Amino acid sequence: MSTIRDVYIHTDCSACENKCCSQPYDWVYLTSDEVGRLSSLSGLTESAFVSEQVNRNTGYRFRVLSLPCMFLDPKSGACTVYENRPLICRTFPLYPEPLTGNVCLLPAQCGPHLTVLGERTAGSLTVDDFTPDIVNWLKTLWDEARHSRQALRDTPAKAAG
Repeated sequence: MSTIRDVYIHTDCSACENKCCSQPYDWVYLTSDEVGRLSSLSGLTESAFVSEQVNRNTGYRFRVLSLPCMFLDPKSGACTVYENRPLICRTFPLYPEPLTGNVCLLPAQCGPHLTVLGERTAGSLTVDDFTPDIVNWLKTLWDEARHSRQALRDTPAKAAG
């Protein structure tokens, strides 16, 4: 193997204990389209499931899925928006890191339910299966972050007093 693109994986998510969905990290970054889709499907307002993160280096604002995930059914452990889940959830355990653009493999959460393969087999996944979606998602995410920062600059300061 020379790069992440050479890694083929197979996951058995049906045997999962929802470890990827119950991480203690705000790592599921969201675009406006994803927020709108989740809101429409669930009937929840954005504030019910979205938090904001500000990048210290750039000042850009990003929306992330609040934890615990509102879309994980506590009784069955099933994702209630599975067919419309965000890109980060669809690609897992391949993780497109939004701040660097690099894709990495996060195998620890899958444990015995993940198999790393030496070649493509039926049902296997590789980063190339998601590349166009990841590129579009990253472009949208950063365009929205830049726009949110510009909108803050353009908002007149409230006069004191």
